[in-house]
Amino acid sequence: MKRRVLAAMLAAVMTVGLAACGGGDAGTAGGDAGAAGAEDAGGSDAGVTAGTEEGGDANDGTGAGDSGSAAAAYDFSDQEHVTLKLYMFGDADTDQCEAVSAALSEITNEKLNCDVELTRIGFGSYQQQVNLVLSSGEQIDVFAPHGMSLATLANSGQIYPMTELLPEYAAETFAAIPEIDWSCGMIGDDYYMMPANKDKAMDLGFMMRKDILDELGMTVDDIKSFDDLHDLLVKVKEAHPDMYPVVPDFAATIGYMKLDNLGDNLGVIMTAFEDDSLTVENLYASDYYMELCTRMYSWAQEGLIMPDASSNSESGNNLIKSGRAFGRFSHMKIGFESENTNSIGTEIVCWRYTDPISVTAKLTPGWVIGENSVDHARSVALLNLMYTDPEVSNLVINGIEGVHYEFADEAKGVIRYPAGKDATSVGYARQAWGWPNEQISYLWEGDPETLWADLNAFNESARQSPAKGFTFDNSAVLNEVTACNNVVTKYHNALIGGQLDPSTTIPEFVAELEKAGIDKIIAEKQRQIDEWAANK
Repeated sequence: MKRRVLAAMLAAVMTVGLAACGGGDAGTAGGDAGAAGAEDAGGSDAGVTAGTEEGGDANDGTGAGDSGSAAAAYDFSDQEHVTLKLYMFGDADTDQCEAVSAALSEITNEKLNCDVELTRIGFGSYQQQVNLVLSSGEQIDVFAPHGMSLATLANSGQIYPMTELLPEYAAETFAAIPEIDWSCGMIGDDYYMMPANKDKAMDLGFMMRKDILDELGMTVDDIKSFDDLHDLLVKVKEAHPDMYPVVPDFAATIGYMKLDNLGDNLGVIMTAFEDDSLTVENLYASDYYMELCTRMYSWAQEGLIMPDASSNSESGNNLIKSGRAFGRFSHMKIGFESENTNSIGTEIVCWRYTDPISVTAKLTPGWVIGENSVDHARSVALLNLMYTDPEVSNLVINGIEGVHYEFADEAKGVIRYPAGKDATSVGYARQAWGWPNEQISYLWEGDPETLWADLNAFNESARQSPAKGFTFDNSAVLNEVTACNNVVTKYHNALIGGQLDPSTTIPEFVAELEKAGIDKIIAEKQRQIDEWAANK
């Protein structure tokens, strides 16, 4: 039954999920990938079809068009058996990772002649731990570069270009992903990152506990502006003096702003969503940044923001879950409320203060392969399997049935935590959006049946940055990027968390950035983006 459900999910969902995030008529690496309607998802311009109960099993690797099964495109059976090391962010107990690795290896042994060793690392230390593995020269085959610069990874020789491997070892995925999405993972002329099939747009807002709103006799509809949000936070503080009204997510109180950050905030397009400008500016020297930091500083003085926010090492969700916090700022998407309600264990509602927008950075973290992989081709084939095989996708996302989830409605492919378990005790965190293709995994209880179609409609509705698809190659200014990032680390989170007086600190911040070479970075970005725009 489960295999038939997975097969049906692939047929009904896969092509819907592969609609061009950029909208319009962008071609794909293997042809046109316009959006497919949910009611007609079996026909695939995106080049990905699925076996059905009568015509094949989705779990046999059925792939694009006439290409047959995914395994038919490559055969590793006569090659040396290897173990691929897969790194992913998100908390998980070691024994649970080992269990998922063993289940995954049963599949990959048959299809790729390899085992897979999965390592999960919490958000707070993921970037640091992966960088240690990369810098030490240890084996790392497949990983999500969450919070890491793709250009720096590529230019430092730590990841391997997929360009020549994709047509043979990931033909289905290569054909399915729109070219505008692939371009978001390019450095120079090479594809370095396989974008994930997830939310490719975002709206910005504030997420909060509904029970506290109810207690105060308010609803999200009562919040029309930041001033209204401020007044609500004051009421929360008065009613719950031991609770922080606003907390950061780790060290960042506000991680996203309504602009195109061009990947790293070192030179941004301030008015990308107002006038389609391609002018690169210094965010930290802008009136917008001063006004935002001033607001946060004022709130912090009133005790509305967690003190020492910039040194916080916990996720915002954990702070809310533990009862220490009311809410946090976040970027959002369709299904965001139910996803976080399930994660936190109490109902979450959101106030959104922007319409959907889309930038290149929304295609990250994506997936890359390590230069020190034991087998680059097999690593790409593993990515292809995670992208196209519902059994594999569900396993890495949700874990093992009966251990990490149970069916709420098996016929519809809807799951929930097993009886007596929740997000805090199951031992294997769900980070569906971070894996290659969440849209061929089971739905979670509370999600609408139309979630994936709704998500793709959300992606298509977004205002696209005029720089969507541009990726900055920082190889000419690596020293300046390193120096400026050190300065940003010193000031930004403390400013955006309200810990520093912006009237006196921002001038110091900007002066140090200029000394570190931000103007050189901005000039190089402007040169590259002008050249990119001229050649579009």
